Amino acid sequence: MRPVNVSVKLDVSVASQPWSLASSAKRLVLWAVLAVVAIFFVVPILWLLLETTRAGQTGPDTQAGAPLAFGSLHQLVANWQVLFSGLVGQIGTWLENSFLYSGSGVLIAVGLGIPAGYGLATFDFFGRRLLLLTTMIAMLIPTNALVLPLVLEAHSLGMLSSPFAVILPYGLFPFGVYIAYLYFNAPRVFGLLAAARSDGCSEWQAFRHVALPLSTPVLGLVVVLDFIASWTNYFLPWGMYLAFGCTASSTTNIACQTGRYPVTLGVAQQLMAGAPAPFAVPQLSGTVLSSVQMQTNAPASVEALLIFVSCAPVIIVLVIAQRWIASGRLQGIFV
Repeated sequence: MRPVNVSVKLDVSVASQPWSLASSAKRLVLWAVLAVVAIFFVVPILWLLLETTRAGQTGPDTQAGAPLAFGSLHQLVANWQVLFSGLVGQIGTWLENSFLYSGSGVLIAVGLGIPAGYGLATFDFFGRRLLLLTTMIAMLIPTNALVLPLVLEAHSLGMLSSPFAVILPYGLFPFGVYIAYLYFNAPRVFGLLAAARSDGCSEWQAFRHVALPLSTPVLGLVVVLDFIASWTNYFLPWGMYLAFGCTASSTTNIACQTGRYPVTLGVAQQLMAGAPAPFAVPQLSGTVLSSVQMQTNAPASVEALLIFVSCAPVIIVLVIAQRWIASGRLQGIFV
């Protein structure tokens, strides 16, 4: 058999686009808009980061000098010691409470959401469409709209001002059920499950040894989304611990103290604690803005460090879970 030589010649030429005033002006406007948006969001974060290195004071003038000036690493260490010395709230207790509430909620959301999504995707039973529709409706309801019903339910069950009144709602994550449903509702998953059943696996064994190992990406996604939503939730703990959990006759109750606050509620209470700041309050359409001014007794540098410490766990969880989420690209499950 004689060999056949085949040669292919590919000639690609790229012509540069002619310069035009309209295209250059459009590009300049786009870059200007992006720069304004970046400055609007970056400058406050940069100020918070630099403020942690300064020796701030309470009041409108936190420190003489440029607002975006760098202090010193020694002052950063001093602010850290002040933050965790108990002089500024109970940051250690608030962080422990937030880890307890958010971590327990994530365990409930994962332990119930992944099997529920798997069951909706792989089994055909009576009421399946109705249950899926109910899940989608619950997913679309704003979480703040459910705070008052949840508070009334916790009060009727005698759980008001209890940690379970915060943990159990954190475990309600219908979006995680819907994500798991979309993840398992794929032809490749159906083929692997059919192969496992043909090899003699029971339904539990097919889920345990086939579906569950494949669900690492969706598990990481549910963990990240539910943890962020729980960690940053303010309205639900406020309703359980402050608005309805404490009354004038129960101020000595432990539930009315700051020992059960999550970090979001603790930071908010810390920022609004103390005497009003001694400066003129600006006017806006004839309304005094006294309700939004910061009235904390702690220096602004310590408060800035407090905000960064409260946000650090969310970043850590996101960095750890992104490895699980990225592993789904190698499995080829998403279709």
